[in-house]
Amino acid sequence: MKKITLVIAMFAMAMASSAQYTGHKFFDNWSIGVEGGVSSNLHDWDKPNGAVAGINFTKGITPVVSFEFQLQAGFNDDANWNWGVRSKNVVDNASVYANTKINLMNWFGGYKGAPRLFEIQARGGVGYTRFFWPGSDFVDTQSGNDLNRCNFKFGLDFDFNLGEKKAWTISLRPAVVLKTSRDNDPVKIWYEGAGIVCDNGVCGAYGHNAIAQVTAGVTYHFKTSNGQHYFTEVKPVEVTKVVEKTVEKPVEKVVEKVVEKVVTKNVGGGVTVEFALNKATLTNTAKAKLNTIDKSATVVIDGYASPEGAKAYNQKLSQRRCDAVKAYLEDRGVKVAGTNAHGAEGPESQRIVYVTIK
Repeated sequence: MKKITLVIAMFAMAMASSAQYTGHKFFDNWSIGVEGGVSSNLHDWDKPNGAVAGINFTKGITPVVSFEFQLQAGFNDDANWNWGVRSKNVVDNASVYANTKINLMNWFGGYKGAPRLFEIQARGGVGYTRFFWPGSDFVDTQSGNDLNRCNFKFGLDFDFNLGEKKAWTISLRPAVVLKTSRDNDPVKIWYEGAGIVCDNGVCGAYGHNAIAQVTAGVTYHFKTSNGQHYFTEVKPVEVTKVVEKTVEKPVEKVVEKVVEKVVTKNVGGGVTVEFALNKATLTNTAKAKLNTIDKSATVVIDGYASPEGAKAYNQKLSQRRCDAVKAYLEDRGVKVAGTNAHGAEGPESQRIVYVTIK
């Protein structure tokens, strides 16, 4: 029970980092990679190695956690499964894996807003392998002349993230594959039928269930809705408040002055209305400013948003702010000639609506 609780806590820590970063739409943070290398059983290192190649599809959930779907094939792979004869097939087996990957550098060292040049990821998952049998030696003992196995893969990814945009990754990926067996395994039956002596009851595939793989590959990270090829950090807006208090006997008089770090424009005979982060609701301070506009005036409204979040969302947020100001002014009898929603115009854009008197 303690182990399960620890695993849940570790996973929750990794997932919690998503609250600090943008780019979480379904089609964000996808990547595709290809790899190739060699494999050999851990029972007999002196046997010749077989080749392995595959393709990987990965979805990043946070800068720490990602999920990988992997397709892999083995070529001339008799080194891993010592039948006594080499397979006549070029492709001896095909595997599919569902893996979870943990970026150890981001987990323990914190995410710095962009991928590091070098990173290490831990990888583990469950898979399914189908072995193709070309000869007739197993026909009498094996239905369909093939063999299916569930297996588990564990490994590390040593990643080098290249380029200014970090769109490409070159990886070295060592791993160990653990294949499951059954008591009525057809390979064991064939060994026993052929009169081959078992070592302490371990025959054939039972002595070759642990496979080592070393592959190298290249991965391309698709561009996300935040304009980058990776998660970007949401920087909080700094707000500075100054409170001044004047004490007079016998009644205490409090004067509050709020100073906010925002970039404004000179709107001449108009007013500037400020909004809270991700809000389109008028504050009492904003309403007081709008009340200074004469009811017989005609105005034009321009709305903006700060640069956090996606472009489309900022456009809609600035329109909602324009609509809130328009509705309030029209209730007072002020004529609104037009509204313009600008969204976020660069890094200096802020949460402001300008009301210009024509």
